[in-house]
Amino acid sequence: MNSKKARAIFTNDGECDDMNSFVHLLLYANDIDIEGLVASSSIFHYAGDPEQGIEPKRWADPKWMLEDIDAYERVYPNLVAHDADYPTPEYLRSVTCVGNVRAIGDMSEDTEGSELIRRAIFADDERPLWLLAGGGTNTIGRALKRIELDHKGTDRWEEVYRTVCEKAIIFMIITQDDTYRDYISQAWPDLRMLHCTSIRGIAFMYDETVIPRRDLGMFEGSWVKPNLLDKGALLERYHTWGDGHVYPGEEDRSQFGSNLALMDGSWWGKQPRNRYDMISEGDSPSFLHLIDKGLRTLEDPSFGGWGGRFRRNADNEFNRDADYWECAVDEPAGPTTGEALQLTRWIGDWMNDFASRATWCVTPDEKSVNHAPEVSVEEGVDVVAAPGQEVTLHAVATDPDGDEVRVTWTRYADADTYAGEVALDASRSRDGATVHLTVPDDARAGDTIHLIVRASDEPSRTPYMVNYRRVIITVGA
Repeated sequence: MNSKKARAIFTNDGECDDMNSFVHLLLYANDIDIEGLVASSSIFHYAGDPEQGIEPKRWADPKWMLEDIDAYERVYPNLVAHDADYPTPEYLRSVTCVGNVRAIGDMSEDTEGSELIRRAIFADDERPLWLLAGGGTNTIGRALKRIELDHKGTDRWEEVYRTVCEKAIIFMIITQDDTYRDYISQAWPDLRMLHCTSIRGIAFMYDETVIPRRDLGMFEGSWVKPNLLDKGALLERYHTWGDGHVYPGEEDRSQFGSNLALMDGSWWGKQPRNRYDMISEGDSPSFLHLIDKGLRTLEDPSFGGWGGRFRRNADNEFNRDADYWECAVDEPAGPTTGEALQLTRWIGDWMNDFASRATWCVTPDEKSVNHAPEVSVEEGVDVVAAPGQEVTLHAVATDPDGDEVRVTWTRYADADTYAGEVALDASRSRDGATVHLTVPDDARAGDTIHLIVRASDEPSRTPYMVNYRRVIITVGA
């Protein structure tokens, strides 16, 4: 356990994009405390229940998760050479299990998955527990239902309710069953929900309206195959267009790997694809939100980062009293919409970081591959300044591999609360970059200005790696 890492349980319904997100997650298992890997169901995928006359729908036996961990075991000696925090395959197997999978929204009984979640909520750990819903929220819902059944009506209920709502946070990818609407938001309204309502750009359909033009090439097979698929046993299980993979239980119209007739656009998305093009990682924002790259995403969902940016919305479809957050909308950039850009503005950086880690899988020599540069701000990341005051910030960067590091300063205006323009005067130095600005005279006390310093070794490395620091200037009186 590392007290600085986020705790997380990843639930999924076994769609091909869940499988891709699962592979991606394993490469970040050193940066997140993974406390559970749980198969659940959704409106799209469920195992069925013969006794109830429910036929399975597009269901893949959850053993695929254990097969992925078997592949992880084959590359684990190389991964752990780069970071001793990678968990052992044995540990990952010990927290992999099946939750509520019989039908859409199945909460009928306690399962191994729901009990794992329930125990984790009450574990002796002060950190929040992130419950990541790549499918429906029904297994999470069953865990909460068991807690309610055990404690509601007792003298401890108010304490238990408060503990659960303070400890657990749900990150839900779109809406894949009705258990949040019908149960969780009603019985547990103070339990925070981050609802990733916009995954366009990383889920099946993409073009320059959802991904910045500069980054679209990384979704093409000419980039994906050499940078991901050719990187050993684990990445061989990553699903791409026309790669020959067959998805057990999946219908023919969604067999993107093996049904080559779909590649001319004869599928539900109607976009033509080439061999090894990216299919989808629609569930990845959930764990990308948790990775500490210096963007401070866990402090406030409105800050924004690799998992997107969120705004609290009382006027939601579930419960006006719920602690409910949905994807925010950034200003558009060229043809890329603001609805997509709140997530995809970072996509070039996290895809390059992903590819760099993929190389770790096949390279035992820790010194011969890339690692992320470090960056710090001499003045700290929280600054108070009055209207009209000049502010100077010095960023210093180092690279563990001795690579050249490019350091840039930008303002993330969508994330801050000052509505006007702020002029930045940035200059590079030998080991970093300096930025000067003057807090506008019309800024009010309490306004914030968010500055992002980005350190990348891309002048020297392809693929590259990055780190950031977010400096928040708060306007004082």
